Amino acid sequence: MSKYDDLFDDTAPTESVFADKGALDPLADPAEIVAREAQERELATILNGVHEGYLPPTVSIYGPPGTGKTLTARRVTQEFAARHDQVAVEYVNLKECRTIFSAANEICVALTGEKKKAYVGLDGVFEAIWEALEAYPAWTVVILDEIDQLQHDTNYDPNDFFYRLLRGEGKLKREINLSLWLLSNQLMEVDLRLDSRVESAMSDEAVFFPPYEKTALQAVLEPRLKQAFREGALPEAVRTYGIANAAMRWGDARKALTLFRQAGETANEQALETVTGECIDVNLEHVEKAMIVEQLSRLPLQHILVLRAITSWIEDATGEISQPVTTAQIKQGYDQFEIPSAARIGDRAIRDVLTDLETMGLIETWIESKGREGRVKQIQTTFDPTWVAEANAARNVHNTPDAE
Repeated sequence: MSKYDDLFDDTAPTESVFADKGALDPLADPAEIVAREAQERELATILNGVHEGYLPPTVSIYGPPGTGKTLTARRVTQEFAARHDQVAVEYVNLKECRTIFSAANEICVALTGEKKKAYVGLDGVFEAIWEALEAYPAWTVVILDEIDQLQHDTNYDPNDFFYRLLRGEGKLKREINLSLWLLSNQLMEVDLRLDSRVESAMSDEAVFFPPYEKTALQAVLEPRLKQAFREGALPEAVRTYGIANAAMRWGDARKALTLFRQAGETANEQALETVTGECIDVNLEHVEKAMIVEQLSRLPLQHILVLRAITSWIEDATGEISQPVTTAQIKQGYDQFEIPSAARIGDRAIRDVLTDLETMGLIETWIESKGREGRVKQIQTTFDPTWVAEANAARNVHNTPDAE
C-alpha cells in the first residue's frame, strides 16, 4: 500500500450524515419551481401577449441573488416556447463580459455558434445577430443575465449596446420582433447612464423577485434537505433553526443550501451522528462572508469604486481602515483612482451610488453634528471593510480591457 491508500482510507466518509450531498448543489435546477407562483404568472401573462401581436421590447427582472430569477425566467420562457412554434428563446450570461463588444459577441454566439473577431467591430457583430434572427420564428425572447455587469469601456458605452438591440437599423429593416429580458440584482442606472433615446425605447414591464421569507424558503429547501440527509441525521428543530437564520440573514436559497452542506460536513468532521445547532452556528459566519464578498464582486463598476473609496482611509496609529468617513472623504478617495475620464462620475452620481449601497444594506449613514462645521453625514460599511479588497481582487476592477 502507498501513502495515498492510507490517505484515501483516512479521509473516506464512514458514518456520514449525508445520503445524497449532491441534492445541496446550489447550481442544480430543481424539478419544480416553488414559492414563485406570482412571478411565474406575471411572466406568463407577458408571454401571452404574442396572441395579441405584442411582446414588450424589454422586461426588467430584478431582485437579490438566490431568489430564483434566472431559474424562473428560463423555465417559464422555455415551457412557453415548447408550446408555441412562433416563439424562440435564447439565454445569454454576461457575467464574464468585460466590454460592450464581448457582450454583443456572446449574443452572437448564442444565435450562430460563432464568435466574431475584433476587427469586424460592433457593426459586424450586430449584422451577424440580425442575419441570424431573420431565420428565427416570428417572436424571439433573449434573456440577458447579469445585465448590471455591463459598463463603459474605451470603445463603447451601454447606450451603443442597448440602442442597437432596440432600434438598430438591421433589426428594423428586417422587421424582427425581439424582446429583451434583462436580469439583474438591481438595474444600476448610475453605472449604465442610459440616455433618453434608449430609455424611450425601453418598456415599463418589471418583475421583482423578493428575498425568500421563512415559509417560502422552507418550501424551497425541504425536498432537497430530505434527499440530502440520512433519515434522522437532520433533526426537525435544527432544520427549522437553520432555515429561520438563512431567511432572516439572506433570503437566498443558494446560500441556505451551502449553509446546510457545510453544517453536515462539520458534523462529519466531528464524528457526530446528527447535525446540531452548533454546526449551523459555526458555519453562519463563513457563509455570511462568502455571500457578501460574492455580492461585492458582482457589483457594477461605480459601486465597487465608491466602496473602495469608503474603505481607502487608514488610521496612522493602527494601520486599520478608518470608519466612518464623510462624503468629502469619499470623493477625495475616488479621485485618486486611475480610471478613464469618460468612466468617472461626479458628486451627484456618487451620492446616487451611496443611496443604492444603503438600500442594499451594504452601508449605513447618519447625520452627526460637528459644532461650527455644521451637520455632516457619516458613512460606514455594515460588514468588515477589509472584505472590499478581497472582492476587488476577485473582479480586478482596475483593469479595463480593450475590445476582444
